[in-house]
Amino acid sequence: MYLKNTSNEVKELVIKINELDRDDKLKFISYVFNLWDRDQINSLSEVNPSLLDDSIDIEIFNPSSIDYRYLLIEIKEYWNYKYSLYRLYPKKYKELIPVFEKLPFKEKKDLLAELFLVIEHDEFLPDIIDGYEIARRILKY
Repeated sequence: MYLKNTSNEVKELVIKINELDRDDKLKFISYVFNLWDRDQINSLSEVNPSLLDDSIDIEIFNPSSIDYRYLLIEIKEYWNYKYSLYRLYPKKYKELIPVFEKLPFKEKKDLLAELFLVIEHDEFLPDIIDGYEIARRILKY
């Protein structure tokens, strides 16, 4: 564990993620990143927050929130080139999806920060992206 003040649920989920093999780990992280990129990590856990009435107060957290609008595009291009991610099929990582989806908004942000530490440690990021810096920005948000 790298982050302080995270819930036990986030800690347990990160441990389970680290126990996955490389392919399952990348596929789960890719799933979470897709949710993040599509504004699905938000304070109301809405699937499509852009369809909500403007009077509803919702906090949306996406890569633009930390000034990295194209971050996930760069990471996925790198993964598809280096690991042929598009060829991976769902396996054990799918068991972790319901656990992630039940987390509250703050814990989903904490998990995102942890994921950047995991992929930095496992050297799953292109050299031009610093996972520690991304995690810091997520925590500051």
